[in-house]
Amino acid sequence: MKIVTPRWAVERAAAIGAASAERIAALGVRILGDPALLSAVPEQPEPGPAEPRLAPEVAAQALYGALAAAAGQASVRSVHQTSSRELVRVLGHRCLKRLGRR
Repeated sequence: MKIVTPRWAVERAAAIGAASAERIAALGVRILGDPALLSAVPEQPEPGPAEPRLAPEVAAQALYGALAAAAGQASVRSVHQTSSRELVRVLGHRCLKRLGRR
């Protein structure tokens, strides 16, 4: 997911840039480049969908299924039939095991 700067912040930055360009021009120094670029407002991409690409329930079921398959469990319970505490315990145990700390 790409992070986009809010429009109001871009416009505020452009206003600050315009004021800075005016102050620089008032100094009477030689300027290389276009000071107007300091106040330019770039085009912003269209906002993407606000909904997650994958429903959290589906992701949880997939994770549980993968963990159960890796453990070789014959009977697989659904995520809704398993407590959060047990899911976290199993995941933590497997992470520690994989890291070789247990």
